Amino acid sequence: MPTKTFFNLKEEKRQRVEKALMHEFGKGSFEQASITNIVNEAKIPRGSFYQYFVDKEDAVTYLIHKFILLEHQKIYEALIEKNGDIFETALRIYDYRTKDTILNFDIGLARNILEELRRNNINIFENKDILEKEESLTQYINKDSLKINSEEDLYYFIRILTAIVRSVTVEVFSERISKEEGRKMLEKELEIIKKGIEK
Repeated sequence: MPTKTFFNLKEEKRQRVEKALMHEFGKGSFEQASITNIVNEAKIPRGSFYQYFVDKEDAVTYLIHKFILLEHQKIYEALIEKNGDIFETALRIYDYRTKDTILNFDIGLARNILEELRRNNINIFENKDILEKEESLTQYINKDSLKINSEEDLYYFIRILTAIVRSVTVEVFSERISKEEGRKMLEKELEIIKKGIEK
């Protein structure tokens, strides 16, 4: 995570560095990203980058952390709005993710982050390390209409839903299917799961 020096920067400069990070890490894979490109775009000396971040991976971790916090807030809002309906929430999250930008995260960066979350099997419903609080989003899920017998069952059910939404979103971001095709695909997949999980 960034150093105190980064967080103590003037707002304009910190936003400039963040924008350069987001742009560079969204152009290609995280591995292909160049610190030289980041410092050139942010108009900072290379040494300043290392005053803000330990290394490139540290900068990536910061962006992933920021993304997850934003997603967590959107999931919370959707669960409240949809009265805990996890299926409607999944569709709402898909709609939110497939907007042209996700709260200033461009499509390339969002795709890369979602792929990284998939590779590391990170469940944003439960990730207390990142969220820095004990609250779990699962408490807002309406479990009365689900055939869920334990917290363990709920955990695995959410893992399945998360993987499905993430997979369809990545296909859209990779331009293999359109947003509309992705939504229809997601609706169909959720409908099939509902038949097996709803009471």
